[in-house]
Amino acid sequence: MRHLPLIIVSTLLLLLVACGKTPGYVISPDKMAEIMADLHTGEAVVDANGAAYRNDSVKRALMQSICEIHGVTTADLDTSLYWYGNNLPEYVKVYDKTIEILNARIAEVEKSGAKTAGRIQRDTPDGDSVNIWRGPLMRRNTAGNPSDFISFTYNSERNWERGDRYTLYARPLNPHSPLFMTLAVTYNDGTAEYVTLNQGSEGRKQLTLVLDSAKTATNLYGTIHYSAGRGEISYIDSIALVRTRGRNDNVKARQAQHTVKIR
Repeated sequence: MRHLPLIIVSTLLLLLVACGKTPGYVISPDKMAEIMADLHTGEAVVDANGAAYRNDSVKRALMQSICEIHGVTTADLDTSLYWYGNNLPEYVKVYDKTIEILNARIAEVEKSGAKTAGRIQRDTPDGDSVNIWRGPLMRRNTAGNPSDFISFTYNSERNWERGDRYTLYARPLNPHSPLFMTLAVTYNDGTAEYVTLNQGSEGRKQLTLVLDSAKTATNLYGTIHYSAGRGEISYIDSIALVRTRGRNDNVKARQAQHTVKIR
């Protein structure tokens, strides 16, 4: 860099410093992690009390109250989600901090003698229930997106077992169109199985594919498809792909899956 003009070197240094900070209009990483932890806790309450939160307006009121507690508006949250969504390394740092906060809360509750569902896990290669998702954790939907699809492929590796279950999670925020998800697996006998989901409305969506315990899987494929309308701004948040070990009801669990011959 010593051969570059001083003004260029100074500009590069300023840019490097700027890249490590969030703009003034974006919620700071620490506060964002606290808000996301509260949102995750709120989502758990909603999931556990579906009857009480059946109305979308009640869910939105819950989100608005969480924002008010932290002194921000839902518009501030949307703007910040958009910025973090376009700066994924920073989003990952915030998400990791969120998990730390949630795990600390779980530990505090367990210390008081209460029981919880256990620690939040993130991207670990081994275990009975792990999140193996390697893609973006959130996506902003607009009509100008280069593609309406998030696609992924995983090749067979040492941690795969026959009968494993893969569950794809996604949470649409302010959707105007249905969310379509698909999961498919290929086997070494030339067959494939797939399962799909097509749902509108807000709230967490999940799609589970159960591997055949009598076959050896070779590849796992999937897509998340959302087509945004003109002028629309919405999000797909909390994307995850969780693998759990097989259970004894393998045949029953696979009844909704479709099998096709590929060769």
